[in-house]
Amino acid sequence: MNWTHIQLIFQREIRDQLRDRRTMFTIFVLPLLLYPLMGMVMFEVAQFRRDSHVTIGLIGHQNIPSDIGESLRAPDSQIEWKWLSISDAIPDAKPLSSLEDLPTRGAHAGAQQKSIEAILRDNAVDAMVLIPADFPVKVWKSELRVISNQRWERSQVACALLQEKIQNLHREWIRRQLSTTPLGGSFIDDPNVSVVDVSPPSQKRALIWSKILPFVLLVWALTGAFYPAIDLCAGEKERGTLETLLCSPASRREIVWGKLLTVICFSLGTALLNLASMYTTASIVVVQFSGTTTSGVLEALGPLPFVSIAWLLLLVLPISVMFSALALAVASLARSTKEGQYYLMPLLLVGMPLVMLPMLPGVVLSPGTSFIPVTGAILLSRALMDGEYVTAVLCVPTVFAVTVTCSLFAVRWAVRQFESESVMFRDSGRSSMRYWLRDAWRQREDIPSANESLLCGLLILVCLFFGRISLVGQSLTWESTVQSTLIIQLGMMLGPALIMATILCRSTVKAFRLGVHSWNDLIAAAMLAVALHPTYSLFAAAVSNEFKLGTETTELLQQFDGMLVAAPVFGVLLVLALVPAICEELVFRGFVFSGLQRNEGHVRAILVSAFLFGLSHGVLQQSISASVMGILLGWLAYKSGGVLCTVVFHFIHNSISLLLAAHGKRGDAVPGWISWALSSDHGHWSYSDLWCSLSLGLSIFLILWIATRRRSPIRQNLHQRLKQLASFT
Repeated sequence: MNWTHIQLIFQREIRDQLRDRRTMFTIFVLPLLLYPLMGMVMFEVAQFRRDSHVTIGLIGHQNIPSDIGESLRAPDSQIEWKWLSISDAIPDAKPLSSLEDLPTRGAHAGAQQKSIEAILRDNAVDAMVLIPADFPVKVWKSELRVISNQRWERSQVACALLQEKIQNLHREWIRRQLSTTPLGGSFIDDPNVSVVDVSPPSQKRALIWSKILPFVLLVWALTGAFYPAIDLCAGEKERGTLETLLCSPASRREIVWGKLLTVICFSLGTALLNLASMYTTASIVVVQFSGTTTSGVLEALGPLPFVSIAWLLLLVLPISVMFSALALAVASLARSTKEGQYYLMPLLLVGMPLVMLPMLPGVVLSPGTSFIPVTGAILLSRALMDGEYVTAVLCVPTVFAVTVTCSLFAVRWAVRQFESESVMFRDSGRSSMRYWLRDAWRQREDIPSANESLLCGLLILVCLFFGRISLVGQSLTWESTVQSTLIIQLGMMLGPALIMATILCRSTVKAFRLGVHSWNDLIAAAMLAVALHPTYSLFAAAVSNEFKLGTETTELLQQFDGMLVAAPVFGVLLVLALVPAICEELVFRGFVFSGLQRNEGHVRAILVSAFLFGLSHGVLQQSISASVMGILLGWLAYKSGGVLCTVVFHFIHNSISLLLAAHGKRGDAVPGWISWALSSDHGHWSYSDLWCSLSLGLSIFLILWIATRRRSPIRQNLHQRLKQLASFT
């Protein structure tokens, strides 16, 4: 690349953006005004803040003992008691001698047939309580019925406050009863728990800021990157200046890097200005609210140590670079500025879980979480702010590698978008749904487009989500397992792919990549499945140890293992090994892979299909393991040119896992001829260290052999051979 070209493009884009008043206002002025205005609103709202105050009517107050009556008559900031008689509260009512005589369901109140709503409104109360004659002993043993209208919010608040008040009265009554016994009235008091906090206030404030600020940084780093990216891509399309730039001596890659540096500058500026404005405003608000009822909460957001701020500033750079590259790639798809603005919400929805995850309790920096994009960087900054330098240093290489990899992939995606003439010069004219369907039918090709393949994968994930929810609660038997597996695999996975392939593609055979494979490819795939299974088992166990399974998932897996013991072996291999292997490979390494592979998008096809394949498993631990295995299967599908090799690999892999689990649960002894590779321990068959080492070496050899094997430049599928045979005859 010519860095002089990049510098010229960067300076050009910076000048253009600085001339746009709306961009300057959003990037520089809005952060300086937003948080002070929010602080001013907090001051104004605080002046009108008051506690909930409700009125509760008491019928039969003469039945209340004097000691409890004095407690009720004491001033209360939340409850105002209104003493009512039966005749005043419910005119012409029959004598209410028991709790069962209370009107319910808005029904009658004597001869006038008044509704409860009218009774409450007439007495100007939010709820009414009948005090029985044997109060309080009978109430403590049974219940105290309250007349309320839950349609009113004040009535709901009154019931909640009344329940709290009755519980306090109950405790006081028990305390007085126990005061004359050897136990004493303090027997029912909760024991005092003395907590000694050894952490300095600065570290506690750093912990709270580390949970709040990454969320703010994400929103503003993405916002600050996205709007300039829209203007640099869709805006130039509308102004007609993009063609002039593309005709310059600068290459497409140099143009992308020049625009990317511009977007990064605005993203960094937006994030830093918002960080400074928010921190300054929060510090002023803490000082102003000191000594009030909210000071305890706000003091936790007090001044942050300078070292912690430095670690936060280090977090801003990788997040800004990553989201700037993503924003530029997505903005290049837009045909107009208006269309580009619609793409902001999907980006926020994708990035939001990655930022919300570190805010969950118990999520800390570890070798497993350091592999999660954005999340690992946030947890790393939190570990540095907390002084956990050893853990942070161990995870820095992983976090750095993941962040750089994601950023480079985003940049590569943006470059590919700029190199595509169909993306850069798409028609921005409007089109109705009818014309779009007509054109889609007329312009069908042998394989789907990338968007159609991605849409198919997302539809399958949605179907699996609702399908698994509908199957929750079924008893885990062999018959129900067969039924649910066939419904999920054939109806919710293969079904949508077949429908879309029939409608959108001319050749179903090419859409599902049903090519002819040599016996060498099939044998190599089968041997690789056997050799790689021990390594995959160790990796899956490491993932399960890093991300612990939930109680419900563990119980479900135990029930599944118990079901395998009684199930027929042939049926298990057919339903749980062969059917998923065929359906999942036809979908993810077939239809989805074929569309994503268009325009030399081999890396895109491998990664996206693996990600969708992992999400289809539904359990986090299985999704992580399946995504890694999906990358290998995608590479194998790319090298072999079809799905048959991956079906063989998938079937053998599933079969080995099911057979090991079934024999282990049955308590079978390992046969002598294979005892050098397998061992049995407490009902679990596992691999020996010798076979794990040998299988890893064999796997590496097979992968290298497949990678370096020469192939014919023309690969004919079965459909082409049949056509040639028909024309010959």
